[in-house]
Amino acid sequence: MTASIFSLKLRDASFKGDPFNVASISKSVLRRKVVHEYPQRDEHYVEDLGKGVTSYDLTAFLVGDNCIEKAKKLEEVLLSPGPGTFINPWEGNINVTVLDASSITYTNDALRYCSVRIKFIDAGKLTNPASSVNSVTLARRISDAISLSAVKDFVDRFKNSEMFQLYQSAMTGTILEKLGIISNSEIVQLFGIADEIIELGANAAYLLGAGPQSFADRVYETFGLARFTTTKTRWNGVVDQITNIVSHDSFRSATNAKINEPAVVSNLITNQAAIEGLMRNTLLSQAIGAATMIGTSVDVESEDGYSEDNGQDSDSISVQIPVEDILATRDGLLDAIDAELKNPLIPDELFLNLLNARCTVFSLLTEKAEGLSRLITIDLPVNAPSLVVACDYYDDATREAEIVTRNKVMHAGFCPDELKILSK
Repeated sequence: MTASIFSLKLRDASFKGDPFNVASISKSVLRRKVVHEYPQRDEHYVEDLGKGVTSYDLTAFLVGDNCIEKAKKLEEVLLSPGPGTFINPWEGNINVTVLDASSITYTNDALRYCSVRIKFIDAGKLTNPASSVNSVTLARRISDAISLSAVKDFVDRFKNSEMFQLYQSAMTGTILEKLGIISNSEIVQLFGIADEIIELGANAAYLLGAGPQSFADRVYETFGLARFTTTKTRWNGVVDQITNIVSHDSFRSATNAKINEPAVVSNLITNQAAIEGLMRNTLLSQAIGAATMIGTSVDVESEDGYSEDNGQDSDSISVQIPVEDILATRDGLLDAIDAELKNPLIPDELFLNLLNARCTVFSLLTEKAEGLSRLITIDLPVNAPSLVVACDYYDDATREAEIVTRNKVMHAGFCPDELKILSK
């Protein structure tokens, strides 16, 4: 019988380069399903678990005077470890694994013939869980690293010599000046740490006399905001407040003096610069940590822009932050980090941590800003209730409180002519 044109196009079957003949191949395909049936209900649900394993069932046969040698060689190939290329005459190259080579048959009826029953399955891929760290976790790790590097740098730079008593009052004055600036910020009242800052100022001389490590540890404990992560407030405002403090000229006066002075400077200027560096970098680390709270469930706003976590949620609501505010917070924090990176006095470890922080902060806050609405200004023809404004612009009456809070409306029944609302 003459072979058809189609049969002439079929390739010779083989596995891992070892050829054999095959008359037919049975291919099994499936999708994995789980049927969920509910008691006392005439309904069910079919859950699709994805593509199943594709299998190939076939009987390979070998002919010729050397068929036994061919069968032994194919047996060795089938028992060799690892997947291999199976040439399917109808489908071409397929990467498979031998699931079962159940039998090799020799018969007296066909002395120059033997057969091998084989079942192949798709080789698949070995994939391990990807080890990845999201930007929030990374930012918090870097925040801790910066704090530890700042403490270490201060301990290394602070000169606690026998002359310490002579300029102790000057250093205490430097500390009190910085703490005074911090005390005037809104975040001190928000988190209720005014007493801790006063205590730090009162004990500064004692702590410095006991050693730089004692003072640095107390600064870290006082400024640390990790204990306030459950506080409901407007967290981008917290970041803005901290970056404003760090950017204050008084936090760089001694640092600039040391940079601009000749190589040999007094221990007083050296220690004052070390104190400034400790406070700046400790505060920067807290700003980076606070940035991770933006957009979370505790990121809310009250009538005054902040909300104290007093156990009552009635005075604060969740208000979506506009994209402009997040980008402004991001840029302000990046500027503060850049200013510190330009400081020639910081050690390599702190420099690298700040450099990593810059990349992480940019990614973190840019990611948080994606998809958010912009803030627009609308003019009302008449003084309308906030509920009407919410329905007219959003078709959502529940956003009435957001309009009142964002614009600090005195009475929800009478909104001013000009309002700031989100674009969507």
